[in-house]
Amino acid sequence: MIPVIYENLCPVCNGELVDEEILAGRCLKKGIPISNSYQSEEEKEIERLFEKVIGKPREIQRFWIRRVSSGESFAAVAPTGIGKTAFGLVFSLYLSLKGKKSYVIVPTKLLVKQCIENLERFAGSIGRSLGKNDDGEIRVAFYHGGMRKEEKRSFVRLLERKGFDILVTTTQFLSKNFDLIESVVFDFIFVDDVDAILKGSRNVWRILHLLGFRKVGDRWTGESRGVLMVSTATAKKGKATRLFRELLNFDVGSSFFTVRNIDDVFAGREDIERIKEIMRMMGKGGLIYARTAEDAERYQNLLSSEFNIGIAISKRKNDYERFERGEVDFLIGTASYYGTLVRGLDLPYRIRYVIFIGLPSLKFSYDKVTPSLLRIIALSFKGNEKVREFLPILPKIDRDPESFERLKEVIREVSRKEKSEDLVVDGEKIIFPDVRTYIQGSGRASRLTERGLTKGASFIFESNEELINAFSKRASYYDIEIKNLEEIDIDKLKREIDGSRIRGEYEDAIKPAMLIVESPTKAKLISRFFGRPSIKSYGSIIVYEVPTERYILLVTACLGHIVDLSVERGFHGVETGEDFVPVYASIKRCRSCNYQFTQEGACPRCGSEEVIDSRDRIEDLRRLSSKVSLVIVGTDPDAEGEKIAWDLYNLLSPLADVKRAEFHEVTPRAIRDALSNLRDMDMNRIKAQIVRRIEDRWIGFVLSQKLWKVFHRMNLSAGRVQTPVLDWIIEQDRKYRKRVRKGFIKELGLDVDWDASGDIELDIELVSEDRKKVSPPPPYTTDELLKDAGRILKLSSLDTMKLAQDLFENGLITYHRTDSTRVSDVGLRIAREYLGEDFRGRTWDLKGTGEGAHECIRPTRSWDRYMIQRMIYEKVITPENLTRQHLALYDLIFRRFMSSQCKDFEILIKRYRIHSDKGSFEEERIVDARGRAFELYHGVFVKRELPVGRIKARIDVRYVPEGYPYT
Repeated sequence: MIPVIYENLCPVCNGELVDEEILAGRCLKKGIPISNSYQSEEEKEIERLFEKVIGKPREIQRFWIRRVSSGESFAAVAPTGIGKTAFGLVFSLYLSLKGKKSYVIVPTKLLVKQCIENLERFAGSIGRSLGKNDDGEIRVAFYHGGMRKEEKRSFVRLLERKGFDILVTTTQFLSKNFDLIESVVFDFIFVDDVDAILKGSRNVWRILHLLGFRKVGDRWTGESRGVLMVSTATAKKGKATRLFRELLNFDVGSSFFTVRNIDDVFAGREDIERIKEIMRMMGKGGLIYARTAEDAERYQNLLSSEFNIGIAISKRKNDYERFERGEVDFLIGTASYYGTLVRGLDLPYRIRYVIFIGLPSLKFSYDKVTPSLLRIIALSFKGNEKVREFLPILPKIDRDPESFERLKEVIREVSRKEKSEDLVVDGEKIIFPDVRTYIQGSGRASRLTERGLTKGASFIFESNEELINAFSKRASYYDIEIKNLEEIDIDKLKREIDGSRIRGEYEDAIKPAMLIVESPTKAKLISRFFGRPSIKSYGSIIVYEVPTERYILLVTACLGHIVDLSVERGFHGVETGEDFVPVYASIKRCRSCNYQFTQEGACPRCGSEEVIDSRDRIEDLRRLSSKVSLVIVGTDPDAEGEKIAWDLYNLLSPLADVKRAEFHEVTPRAIRDALSNLRDMDMNRIKAQIVRRIEDRWIGFVLSQKLWKVFHRMNLSAGRVQTPVLDWIIEQDRKYRKRVRKGFIKELGLDVDWDASGDIELDIELVSEDRKKVSPPPPYTTDELLKDAGRILKLSSLDTMKLAQDLFENGLITYHRTDSTRVSDVGLRIAREYLGEDFRGRTWDLKGTGEGAHECIRPTRSWDRYMIQRMIYEKVITPENLTRQHLALYDLIFRRFMSSQCKDFEILIKRYRIHSDKGSFEEERIVDARGRAFELYHGVFVKRELPVGRIKARIDVRYVPEGYPYT
């Protein structure tokens, strides 16, 4: 291990943390394991109880133990079958042994009965008697609608004297009989039916009241005296859930998870015999979606003679429970976004595949088109010249009624003659394929379980060919590929589906893990790739919690470097002896003047004591690391990012296993690949950064101090790279200030060496002309991007890098700090998709020699700037704070990349010989360029042709710089 010292960052003694302590995982000064600072005795007790009554807890259950033992309220983000309810019961049992009260809320009377049976079994395993609505060593009060009158009276008597340890009821009881328990304050409330709680704000208020809060007028007072644990929501959340965020510091989140393992198959036209054929081949466990309730009833009648099929629509819901119990083999309903069959069904071992009889779609008439919808439709027809005229005013079309109506008429006219590739115009109706509903509905066949993600299949029957094509295109925006039935091996598919559902021995496939990235924007975006996350703050950090195929992932941001070389130890932050040992301290930033420093105490520049210290962030990350089994560091893929990862490894590894995830673009595919291919730290990159930073300090810091002494200004600096670069700048500035005379013939665009102004006669002769094929320039590297952004967009280097960073963090471009022009297979696929017949494909830099980032700067999708705007309007992507400048820079990157992947373009070169009484010279110029590559990016400078023959012209003499700045 590289020798290192971290000042004041040992969590045990608050002194220095050295490499020997990191390796040993213990404070050598006090001889105590570092993990002891973050593990309570209560946590150990709960774990021992869990082992006695159930067995060894899963990693995710251990995670919950650490959360509840620290008094944390939270939403349990976890798959079906992982043991949420069992955990709630065991923790309630633990609290009962401590004389504390718990409340378990479940959706049905059947679950109430199961909870009581489990509690009785758990109590027996530790030698305790369970009093059921009666006295006992552990007293449980429970209520459900199927109880006899005497049982209900016993229950009420127990409630009245508060003589219970654990209360178990349905959600309905909470709503109707709150007055019986409103005087009780619970130490723990477990809600297994959070949807029912969220349906009305009063249930949320009741929960908060039972935790110790009190509502006074419109305000809530007091603080929580207990812990709330809830499942994630399947239904739309109401405003009342904000109270959980404001009072209990967590957001409920949603079980809307986009993680899926589905084969999406187009099976043919809407034909009943073909549908039956699929059902026969695939067997039981099919969910069928029809367009309407009437269609669902009709298809049920057509299928019921051969198949045991139930129906679940608004007026007929009994078959839902029959399907769940296995009494019905198939279930048919409607493909409605908020419908039960699309959102509320989580039966991974019952639902093996789904069938769509007709694709879900949204229909609008031209008369009712809104400005938002009109923008989307206009961008669908952006290739039409008449529509393109309106593109510049699209963002403000809602404020211009006249333009709005004109554009509507233009689109109405255009749509009669042209077709859009991802929507359908049928007379006065505009039809959008509803891919979101499709994703949700088909996702019922692929669910997260305790063993991982189940495999499923989705079979589409649709007669409208235009709608099928539009749907396939829109599905590709979500990385869904629709295959034809002929491409599918049904027997193999069935084996994979059934194999993913075999319940084997104990498996711990889903584990809690923390993913640390650099920016909050990136953290939020990554979490949304997998669904709608639960959100919680831990001190100074915001955490997004969401399930993936392998992990319950807690995504957060470290905000860049968390330590820097000390200025108070050794030789400018390096202890010198037998070894050179860098000494790091937490980074502080002054709130008043924004100055960054590492010294303890007040700001050395302005004296303010309002200081933000990264030590707080380190401590929050440590607290969270102690609760998970794995920490994944996903900082930027370069030397700086690797050094940040190494520091996090050193500071967190005594508490959890720490691994590195490397990705060069922030896209779902790239993140999933990175999470599947974790690695150790790259020590070569880390050593390079450490040496570079020490060079900065030893050379740049010392030179800067000399400047301060000479000029008495502490804001001057002379960095390791900055100083020689400044010399080049000064030299070029001298050349720029020095002027030389230069002749110029404006009307011909000619520079001449004659420095006398006046009229002149020229004899211009065309010597030759040559047509040839030219390769377009390669994709951007960082230096080339900075040059073009300055030349074309007039952006400073600082602004360009800030905009590029935003584009990268929003998942729109690959990593932007690179000197490689290599194009990956993914990049080639993106270019092929956009360019079609114009695609040639070039990898450019086969060795991939770029430092850190091994690919060029390119778009992550085959979307031009207008498509990006459209995807934002449609909420397919939700980038943060995207401005016109961002889109302009994206457009530049997109065009250069797509041009680099085009076929060679043709140029026409003409050579002229020019005579005059002042002398002769030759001029060669490109006078024409044609091809898709040139249209996308003008990689050559085209000049106008020179007139041939004898002409009169005028020479103007100008004073021009001898040289120009580098940028």
